Amino acid sequence: MNQTKPLLDIRDLYINYKVYGGYSYVINGLSLQVWPGEKISLVGESGCGKTTTVKSILRVLPEQAVIPGGRIIFDGAEVLKLKNKALNAMRSRKLSMIFQDPTASLNPVFTVGRQIRDTIKYSGIVDRHDKKAIQELAIKALKDCSMPDPERILENYPFQLSGGMRQRVCIAMALATASKLMIADEPTTNLDVTIQDQVLKLIRELADEKKMSLILITHSMGVAREMADRVCIMYAGNIVETAETESIFENPLHPYTQGLLNSIPKLTGDKVMAGIPGRLPSYTSPPPGCRFAGRCPHAMERCSKAFPPYYRVGGQHQVACYLYEQEAAGQGPAEPETKKEGRAND
Repeated sequence: MNQTKPLLDIRDLYINYKVYGGYSYVINGLSLQVWPGEKISLVGESGCGKTTTVKSILRVLPEQAVIPGGRIIFDGAEVLKLKNKALNAMRSRKLSMIFQDPTASLNPVFTVGRQIRDTIKYSGIVDRHDKKAIQELAIKALKDCSMPDPERILENYPFQLSGGMRQRVCIAMALATASKLMIADEPTTNLDVTIQDQVLKLIRELADEKKMSLILITHSMGVAREMADRVCIMYAGNIVETAETESIFENPLHPYTQGLLNSIPKLTGDKVMAGIPGRLPSYTSPPPGCRFAGRCPHAMERCSKAFPPYYRVGGQHQVACYLYEQEAAGQGPAEPETKKEGRAND
């Protein structure tokens, strides 16, 4: 990207959850940048902290979540320091999020039209008393999402729509007001394969049309390859590798990334795919070093003592793994800077 400043800049973020008997240390010094117009994908197994990370950007984490350290800068504003009025303005005009389950995202007792109109009404993009303008924007939002007969859809309740149509309504609501960043948290969950492809294609096309940045959360490396300009591989609260999409697939560096790609079935069927042995570490008592060390076939003694810094291995390919210390020597420090050792205080 040729812009001088990222649209979103997360620096050394820690997020803990209050649990019985102490804390669950989920996000462990995470850093992430998204540039204007860039589409990135967060990839990792369930429970690695992807949804927690993006919810922190909107500040919609549950009450038991604690952020003991880190910064989130969006469009020049310190998100964690914003007052309610400024925070609501940011949510309603600059960014939006498409959640996993469209059924849970829509209120069953209000019509689709009521919910989209309220989203537009309180965003401030038009006069809240101008019902005609609000209705026109609601219809346009549904048309942009390829919804047939949008006037009729506005009068329907969510239960009257199929899963794919409900997800399109959620996308319409997200796009009706957001202008800079859209976050899609596994938007094709529970949809059949043909509808999945339509929804993903729609999200990309609308993001391109509006020149918005996109953060897509997915388990699928195939979806990430199709949708993203850059892929960020996440494991147990850390981003362990990030690079342009083709670079990740052509030259995966981190042992976890290699394990993910080796787990994908091949069309040739010439060999049995190998999974990744072991499981995610306990978040209530995580290891002080690399959290993948217990499952890594290349783990060294120091891996379990201190989290490795990010090493730049050719161009913008960055990996948090001591295996590449010598290879990265002489290429200069990677961004983000070396992580702090251990975890933030309660």
